[in-house]
Amino acid sequence: MEQGKDTKPDGKDAPADSAVSESIGVERLDILLDDPQAVYYGGQPVTGKVYLTLKSPIGAIGLRLKYKGESQVYFTDRSAGIRRKFRAEENYFHEETYLVGDGSNKTNIASGTYSFQFILPEDIPCSFEGRYGRVRYSIRAMLDVTTILRLSTNILPFTVASILNLNRDPVAPLPLRETCSKTFMGQTEPLNMSVSLPVRGYVPGQVIPVDVAVKNTSQVGVKKMRTVLKKVVSYHATEKTRKHKEIIVEIIQPIDPGIETYAIPIDVPAISPTGMIHCSIIDVRYTLKVEACVDISEWYYRLLQKNLKFRTDIVIGTVPLDHYQNPIESEEPMAAGSENFENSTIDSNQAETVKFDGRLTYERSRVYRSSKPDADDPTGDEGDSDGEVKPYLPMYRVYKFEADERKNRLAN
Repeated sequence: MEQGKDTKPDGKDAPADSAVSESIGVERLDILLDDPQAVYYGGQPVTGKVYLTLKSPIGAIGLRLKYKGESQVYFTDRSAGIRRKFRAEENYFHEETYLVGDGSNKTNIASGTYSFQFILPEDIPCSFEGRYGRVRYSIRAMLDVTTILRLSTNILPFTVASILNLNRDPVAPLPLRETCSKTFMGQTEPLNMSVSLPVRGYVPGQVIPVDVAVKNTSQVGVKKMRTVLKKVVSYHATEKTRKHKEIIVEIIQPIDPGIETYAIPIDVPAISPTGMIHCSIIDVRYTLKVEACVDISEWYYRLLQKNLKFRTDIVIGTVPLDHYQNPIESEEPMAAGSENFENSTIDSNQAETVKFDGRLTYERSRVYRSSKPDADDPTGDEGDSDGEVKPYLPMYRVYKFEADERKNRLAN
């Protein structure tokens, strides 16, 4: 529980001594969501309870709920010795509702458990946390004793998930097989590398089975193969766009001169889907890079002889391809408030209806390292209108697949 004492008419909260709650007689003021995973979709109801324990009933102008959804971009750019801050914001909703009272007249408020429910707007982006921006949803409860004195719960963030059905994406089911080559300086024969994928669209929990064939007819040795799944995030401010790359998975494969083909499995963790539907200031995409690292000892050759690299885009969705792999059906208990809920959303310019039965598995995301940390600029102002600066890691849907099926696909 936080204590706030307004010093301005606009309602900005300022810290107050814990003696304030003691003098008012508030022993507990907490807010909890009914869904223990705190994951919701656009158009879905959010339900929960506010717990208020008082030494005795008090006169106050109301107990209210404050909930909001917004996105922010903030970064600092250094150019020609000048540092400039850039930022952009989008507001999806910012609502307040009174559970008791009206915010103007004194009313008698007693200890109790106060239930609440509100409906999320349909066209809102999924939760996202990045180095230079975020999409965040949060809720808090506030006990307004007077117009200038109030107590508040901690800000409680929750996850809004989105739907990206890979079956609706024209690129996701397409196989990939491409060959690239390079002839190094002083060589007459090239280094050839072929990369193949069964499909280009995957979901968290799935394996990307990367098959690589290396044929080296040159005299330049290849010591290792580096395969990287990257997240590329574009942050759009009013006057400038900042791009940031994060390494999601990196696999180093030693090269045996007697072996030409390699099967490299990349496990897709809990990450946000490709794109940021309904958000115009943040865009997310994923790339797969395979790099054949040459073994050159002379420093002057290393300046000229670059590694052979292959890059392609990967689509990360939330609904897997129908005819590629079948996920294991979850047996987890149904989440509260999710029974028979249907949500209509626009996905890949086509309408679809998805039923949520509550038996979905979500995992918390994590912060991944930058591909070029030395080039990262300061982020700028990371606070929001409520002074909330603590990072929040959203939950993303993760599927389970048969381990044997993964091995069979890699073997084939």
